[in-house]
Amino acid sequence: MAKIFFVGLDGAEKSYRLQTHRPFTLGRDPGNDIILRDPKVSRHHAEIVFERGFFVLHDLASANGTYVNGKRIRVAPLTHGAKLRMGNTYGRFSEELPTENEAAPLAEPFDQPVPPPPTEDLSQLVSPTSPHERVNLQTVPHEKLDAAALSAELKKKVE
Repeated sequence: MAKIFFVGLDGAEKSYRLQTHRPFTLGRDPGNDIILRDPKVSRHHAEIVFERGFFVLHDLASANGTYVNGKRIRVAPLTHGAKLRMGNTYGRFSEELPTENEAAPLAEPFDQPVPPPPTEDLSQLVSPTSPHERVNLQTVPHEKLDAAALSAELKKKVE
């Protein structure tokens, strides 16, 4: 679970849980996901997006810049413990690993052997007394299909 913490101008720390399926906007404007009440923060200052398995901070051409670990950035991946600064507002990024209780159980343990593929003729698995027609399980690459033969086959099935 990823979180971002900001210390406001009043000294109070506020945390925000980041989600991977949508971007988070940061800035002074009340329409942002994270509102930073700092006159040196632009109205639409920055955005955090989950890209290629990482949270990435994008500066949105802010007037006073966005800093990660003391360096001004345009785009920077966020790593656990990264220190952020926007205007006079300081923050940090935390990416905590899920606890044992939060971790999803595995559907199958990895140490179980994978069953071998069937070797018998699969067309024999359909019972002769079945009301369903037998299906030819042989596959043909699409390059070898003949349009005339295919339409003739379809006509036979319709009749």
